[in-house]
Amino acid sequence: MNIECRLDDLVNLIGKKLAIERLEDALFLIKAEVERVDGNVIEIEVNPDRTDMLSTEGVARALRSFLGISPGLTKYPVKKSGKKIIVKQGLKRIREFISCGIVRGVETSDDLLKEYMHLQEALTATHGRSRKKASIGLYVLDAIEFPVIYTTKTPEKIRFTPLGHDVEMDAPSILREHDKGLTYGPIISSFKKWPLLVDSKGEILSLPPIINSDALGQIDDTTRNIFIEVTGTHLPTVDQALNIMITSLAERGGKIESVTTVYPDGTPYETPNLRPRTIMLETTEVVKITGLDLEDSTVAESLEKMGFGAKAKKKGMIQVLVPAYRTDVQHLVDVIEDVAIGYGFDKIEPTLPRTMTVGKLRADTRLVNKVRDLMVGLGYQEVLSFVMSSPEVLNTKMLRNRPLVTTGNPKSRDFSVLRNALLPILLSFASKNQHADYPQRVFEAGHIVVPDRSMETRTRQFPSLCGLVTSNTVNITELLTEVGFVMRNLGLEGDFRFVRTSDPTFIEGRAGEIHVRGKSVGCFGEVSPEVLSNFAMARPVVAFEVHLPFDAEW
Repeated sequence: MNIECRLDDLVNLIGKKLAIERLEDALFLIKAEVERVDGNVIEIEVNPDRTDMLSTEGVARALRSFLGISPGLTKYPVKKSGKKIIVKQGLKRIREFISCGIVRGVETSDDLLKEYMHLQEALTATHGRSRKKASIGLYVLDAIEFPVIYTTKTPEKIRFTPLGHDVEMDAPSILREHDKGLTYGPIISSFKKWPLLVDSKGEILSLPPIINSDALGQIDDTTRNIFIEVTGTHLPTVDQALNIMITSLAERGGKIESVTTVYPDGTPYETPNLRPRTIMLETTEVVKITGLDLEDSTVAESLEKMGFGAKAKKKGMIQVLVPAYRTDVQHLVDVIEDVAIGYGFDKIEPTLPRTMTVGKLRADTRLVNKVRDLMVGLGYQEVLSFVMSSPEVLNTKMLRNRPLVTTGNPKSRDFSVLRNALLPILLSFASKNQHADYPQRVFEAGHIVVPDRSMETRTRQFPSLCGLVTSNTVNITELLTEVGFVMRNLGLEGDFRFVRTSDPTFIEGRAGEIHVRGKSVGCFGEVSPEVLSNFAMARPVVAFEVHLPFDAEW
């Protein structure tokens, strides 16, 4: 993601004058890159995992450590404000979590306000998944009467003047007419009640995650004390977004104060929590992964250059303090990567491997390549699709209930599972291409993923071949002739046969399994009218799918 900084402002925050060439070199070494310099404006491409660097303040903080100006853990003192957020019942299914904080004495100007807003938008677009998981609101602290109430209300009863407007509107009108409502309204529109932030005087702060009110959310160059709230559906994401936002404001001379959130069960939750996480790092792990034979002191110095707290506790063991705003550090390997960056990739001397080997294609890759050639020779056109799909495409529309490998943090339901078959993908493809000429003969040879608890990853991945023919009339006998041609050219003459079976995906009496050496490895048939209807297909379809490692069960 690209950010724009004022060059003089960036250098001022770094605390040291730097030639543009030195600045470019340093940024490149910490996984950022200068895209352009235009007068006093510098555009920097930030690596997507470094959400803490999506602002001038974050970039300056990283460079201060890396350049040795202020190495080690940046500490942000947090004072208790005594202020509270009261969370009411009814938010659990809608937008359950809220984390808040205060920054007093923030430096503001027209240019700085634009930067704060850019960071707010960049964080909610990336880390907050376009406000679905987390959204951020900034308010004039001195205009708010605490405690603030986080509650729900019937949409028609919510009325306020949204930010940037001078006319009061009800919530449904905001979602229909306001540009932010049109963009983010679908996040809450399906619920009977919508989330709302109100202060003790009854003044509305915002309709999360859509828009702030103009009365309390209009920050200008006279604002010095800012109240920050983050609402969302995933508490770690909410907390991390708050930590990044609030520490960036603190880089502008602000003093941080905590706010206590009281949930419906009475549990108090104080934020921001800027205490660093502790990770113990063995120097031998650094050597094993990077190949760098570094002393404990060098490992600690390298980590301090990357903004970590690091201290050798005993021989070969480093205590690492991970900043609360470093959301990219999820595993020990992430810390070791930063050891290498801090040490300096430019210092690492390339060496030849101790064992010289000659590369070659894997057996399954050679098999897939041969299958591709055979299918093209039969007149099929190859399709290359995404490995991720949805349960609706893979199971519901196919009248199947096969196990799926799901992802823990999907961006959308359309890409929430890994494909366990290719036929649903080809049917979806064909349904979107009904404007093209017929007959259509398409195939895909690609990997599918199925659950397997016996494997280390609890999944098994292997290639599969699927072919599909659709036209005004289709012939299953011709399809089986082509399947037989492929099998024979794979050296399976006499080792395969077609066995009649029942399968809800296919028409009864026109479906079967492909057996190799007595084992079912695939299926074929004429797709049933119900499945065709589910995919909005107007013409008949015959198709087959076979698992290419012929020991894989269907």
